[in-house]
Amino acid sequence: MIRASIPVFCYHNVSEIDGHTPELFAEHLDAMADAGWRTLSALDLLAVVRGERKAPPKSLVLTFDDGHLSNWLTVVPELTRRGMTGTFFALTDFIRPGGPRTRDSAPAMRTMPEAFKHALQGNDFSQFINEGEIRAMLGMGMEVFAHGCRHQGVFRSLRPLARMGEAHARWPAWSIYPGYDPEWPTFDDASAYVYDGFKPLFDRPGATPRFVMRSREERLALCREDFGRSLRRIRELNGLPVQLFCWPWGQFRDDAQAELRAAGFAGAFTLERWVNARGADPFRLNRIGVGRPKTGKWIQSRLRMYGSDPAARVFFKLQRLKPEVRRILYATDSLRLSGGSRQLLNNIKAMRDMGAEVHAVLHPDSPLAAAAAGLGAEVATFDGFSSYLRAGSFLARLVREHKIDVVHTFHNRAYKMGVIARLMGARFDLFINRGVISRPNDIFFLWTAFARGVVCNSRRCADVLARYRVAKKRLNVVYNAYDGPDFGDPPLRKKRGTRFAYVGNGAEVKGLDVFLRAAALYCAQGARDTEFLVVGLRGDDAPLYDALLTPELRQRLTFAGELPHDEVIDALRFSDVLCMTSRKESLPNALIEAYDLGLAAVCTSVGGVPELVREGVNGLLCPSEDAECLAQKMRTLADDPLGRHRMGLSGRAVVRSQFTPEAKGRRLMRVYMGERVDDPLDVRPAPELQPPPDPDHD
Repeated sequence: MIRASIPVFCYHNVSEIDGHTPELFAEHLDAMADAGWRTLSALDLLAVVRGERKAPPKSLVLTFDDGHLSNWLTVVPELTRRGMTGTFFALTDFIRPGGPRTRDSAPAMRTMPEAFKHALQGNDFSQFINEGEIRAMLGMGMEVFAHGCRHQGVFRSLRPLARMGEAHARWPAWSIYPGYDPEWPTFDDASAYVYDGFKPLFDRPGATPRFVMRSREERLALCREDFGRSLRRIRELNGLPVQLFCWPWGQFRDDAQAELRAAGFAGAFTLERWVNARGADPFRLNRIGVGRPKTGKWIQSRLRMYGSDPAARVFFKLQRLKPEVRRILYATDSLRLSGGSRQLLNNIKAMRDMGAEVHAVLHPDSPLAAAAAGLGAEVATFDGFSSYLRAGSFLARLVREHKIDVVHTFHNRAYKMGVIARLMGARFDLFINRGVISRPNDIFFLWTAFARGVVCNSRRCADVLARYRVAKKRLNVVYNAYDGPDFGDPPLRKKRGTRFAYVGNGAEVKGLDVFLRAAALYCAQGARDTEFLVVGLRGDDAPLYDALLTPELRQRLTFAGELPHDEVIDALRFSDVLCMTSRKESLPNALIEAYDLGLAAVCTSVGGVPELVREGVNGLLCPSEDAECLAQKMRTLADDPLGRHRMGLSGRAVVRSQFTPEAKGRRLMRVYMGERVDDPLDVRPAPELQPPPDPDHD
C-alpha cells in the first residue's frame, strides 16, 4: 500500500484589493472538497509525523501567514461554511486588544505591503487580527500560532532595489530602518532569523546610513529574544501546552532552529516541499505556497503531487539559502606602493569597516604588509609567488584553515596562485583585479575561466578584456576609491592667476610631451598670471624635454620632481586645473584625487576618462595628442574662474558620493555575492554660483 503524505497549503491574505480574491479562494476550497479531501489541524499533523496517530486518508492542512484582518473577515467564514479548519500564524507584536470586528466596523483594507509599513513604523495594527478575533477563531475550532514578533527582515545583500520614497520599495525596509527617509536605499531582503545580512548604522554626521554585516551572534541573540517573547505572547492567547511556529519567508537554518527548539516550540513550518508523514522532521514541516493566480485545477494537481510519499519525493523542492560572504583574502606579490596596491589597501579598509574578516597574503619585503595589518587584516607573508605549485598549495591551506569565502588577487602571479589553489580543491570564489587597459596576454582569458569574476576599474578596461575573449558575465566595473584627507569644499579663490598641474611620470603613455606642447601654445598667445606645474617626473629626466620648452614656458614652468603622496596632494590643493594628457589610461587615481580637492580638469578623451569627465559639467575633453585643443580649453578655464570652480565642485561631489571606500565596498560586496556590477557614474552639474565681489571695486 502506498504511504500517504499530508499536503499543507500556505495562504496569506484574502481580499478584493490584495492577495487571493474571496471568489478564487472559495474555488480552491470547493476543489479540495470535490476531490474528496478534508482538513486536519496542524497539531494533528504534528501527531502524525511524531508517530502518535495514523494519517487519515486524503487529509490536508490549510495555513495562513501574517494574521491579516481578512483571515477573520473572509477566510474563517468560508472555512466554517464548509466544515473545514485552518491554522493561522500571527505576528505577536501586532496583536492588540479589541473585540471581533464586522465588515461594517472594520477599517478599509490596505494592500499587505501598506499594512506592514503602517504597523512597523506607524504603530497602526488595525489591518491585523486582534485579541478578540483570535479568541473567537479558537472558539470556532481554528488554530492560532506564532509567526514571530514582527516579521523582522534584514538586507541580505547590497544589490540596490529602490529608495524608500519610491512606490516599488519593498516593505521589509520598514522593519530594518529605525525611521523613514524617502532617500534611504533599500536592497535585497530576507529573514533576519536566517541571514546575518547587513544593517544600517547612523554613526556619523548627517542622516546617510552606512551598512555593516551583522554578526552571527547578533542574529542568534535576535532569535533568542524574539522566539521567547513571541511564544509567551501566543501562549497567553491560545493557552496550549504545545506550540508551533511558522518561519517568515519560509526560511530557516540549523542554528536558528536550535534557538526555536530551546525557546519551547514543538515544530515549525517551512516552504520546502517534501513528504509530511510519520518520521518527518517536526521543525521542517513542508508547505506548498499558493500564488495569486492559481486555480482550483492547480490545487487538485498539487494534491495529487504531494498526497503520497512517492510522488512528494519526486516533486520535492528543498530550501537553498544564498551564500553570504564573511571572510575575504587579498593577495599580491607587489613590492611597491603602486596605484593598484593602494586600491588593495582601500579594499581592506572598506571590507573591515563593513564588518568582514579580512586576510592578506603579501611578500615579506612588501611595504603593504605593515599597512594591511594596521587596517585590521590578518597578514600572512609568503615569498614563493613564482613557484606556482608551492604558492597554490600555500593559499589552499590558508583557505581551509580560515574558511575563506573570497580570494581577490592583484597582479599576475597572485591570480595564478589562486587558480592553482582552486585546481587543488580549495573551495572559494576567485576574483582577478585588472586596473589597466593594455592588451592582456593571449591566454589570460583561460585563467579567468577558473575565476568567479574579474574586477576592472573602468568600463573601458572591461571592454578591452571582452575583446580578448574574457566572458562578459565575468566582467565587473568597480571604480577606485579615494581615502585621503577631506579638506572640505574649496572656496572660490579671489586670485587672478591660474595654475595648471600635470601629475604623472615621463612614460610615453602619460603624455607629458603633449602637456608641454599645449602649455607652449598657451604661452604663445599670452600667459599673464599663469603657472604650469609638473609633478612626478624624475629630476634627471627633465632635460629630456628641453626641446619642447619655449622661453615663455620656461618662465612659468616648475618641475617639482617625484614627491611623497601627501606632498602630491598639497601640490594639487594649490592648483586650479588638472591637465591629464595621457595617450592611454584606465581611470587614473590622480584625476580622482584632483576632483576631491575641487579642481576642474582638462583631459584627453582616452580609456575610462570620459566615464568620469563629462564635457562642460566637471571638465573639458580633447582628442588624444591634440595639443591645440588642450591649449584652447585650458584658456577657456583660465578665463572663467567661476565656471571652473563650479566644475571642480561637480567633480568633488562625484568623488565624495561614488568614489569613497564605502561606495567601493558596497560594489565589491555585490560582486563577491554573485551580482554582475557595471553601474555608470552619476555625474551632475553643481549648482549655479554667484561671482564674488570685485576686490578692486569700491
